[in-house]
Amino acid sequence: MVTDQNHSSDVSSEQEVIRYTEKLAQSLGLDEQNTRAYKALSGQIWALEKRLEDYHIKYVKLKRKVNLLEDELEDELENLDECVDRETVVDLIQEIVSSIIDKKGKGSSEESDSVKTIVIKENEAIPHKQ
Repeated sequence: MVTDQNHSSDVSSEQEVIRYTEKLAQSLGLDEQNTRAYKALSGQIWALEKRLEDYHIKYVKLKRKVNLLEDELEDELENLDECVDRETVVDLIQEIVSSIIDKKGKGSSEESDSVKTIVIKENEAIPHKQ
């Protein structure tokens, strides 16, 4: 019972504060100011919501584009794996490195500072050491 009385007195005092505040606002002309402020803020909120919506649409489009590019890249990497035999590439690199080391060790300066370029054509078999 005591709790109910405290609660009801809290509610009634809160209602008194609200009524007092409303009367004070009316007497000072704050209703008109609040209405103008509300309209101005509502317009700004609407503009911000529109911008947020536009940014979200751009984000979704960019995310789709990134996903498509990732898929394309993955397909290209799979195609590359089909065209180039990794073991052959490793063997070629080892031969080139060995050749450079041998030339440096012998003191030959003919091609010691340059590396030969090897062009691998698509679907062309490249022999490698067994």
